[in-house]
Amino acid sequence: MLRAALQLAADGYAVFPCGINKQPLTLHGHKEATTNANVIDHWCSCWPNALIGVPTGPKFVVIDCDLHHVEAQQWYGEHCRRLPLTRKHTTRSGGRHLLFAPDDRVRCTTGKIHPHIDTRGRGGFIIWWPATGLEVLHANVLAPVPEFILRALAREPDNLRHLVTPRRIDTRVQARRKMDGVLRTIARAHEGERNTITYWGANRLLEMAAAGLMSRDDAIALTVEAASRNGLSLKEAFRTAQSALRGIRQ
Repeated sequence: MLRAALQLAADGYAVFPCGINKQPLTLHGHKEATTNANVIDHWCSCWPNALIGVPTGPKFVVIDCDLHHVEAQQWYGEHCRRLPLTRKHTTRSGGRHLLFAPDDRVRCTTGKIHPHIDTRGRGGFIIWWPATGLEVLHANVLAPVPEFILRALAREPDNLRHLVTPRRIDTRVQARRKMDGVLRTIARAHEGERNTITYWGANRLLEMAAAGLMSRDDAIALTVEAASRNGLSLKEAFRTAQSALRGIRQ
């Protein structure tokens, strides 16, 4: 793993260590990614069994196909001929990471293209599965992101039309600090915990709404905005926030 990390760094790819659950082991996650060989060597001595994380965005963007889900299998089967030849990694779960040339129009999304077809752009990262011995195809090719993918990413979710613009809420210091803390926690949630943290945060904001500190619409809208910063699609963030609201009504 150390050799693989040092080779990636030598090729100009910043790296950082991740646990077996794919969560970053460094305090600030992908923000600490580096090409410094001394730092990488220190990390590998601390975590000799770590997976290698590589930030997405500057060097490449990724379409992440989670192929152990039927929906993803169907989409991949229907669109594989429309996808250009490009670098492709097999993932631990049997999925595919399709790497494309950098494109600022590709952000971190979950299910926006299709259920279980995600994207990783600036602000995200992937596990570099070839370092674990998994298959890599077309290693020297980074094709431009296909136009049909870019159109899908630019599309606005249909079920967000009734979201209202948050109205002015109570600005008392204690309430503001609590709200800011909740929103910050949602926005910083890592992959694998984003839905859980978003649901938790929605409940905390809805509690503030019940106390008269904001409206329920404000609570939902603020939750969706914060969750959009952690990589959840607007559609998924809205669905999670609405599930918290339904739980309160029940």
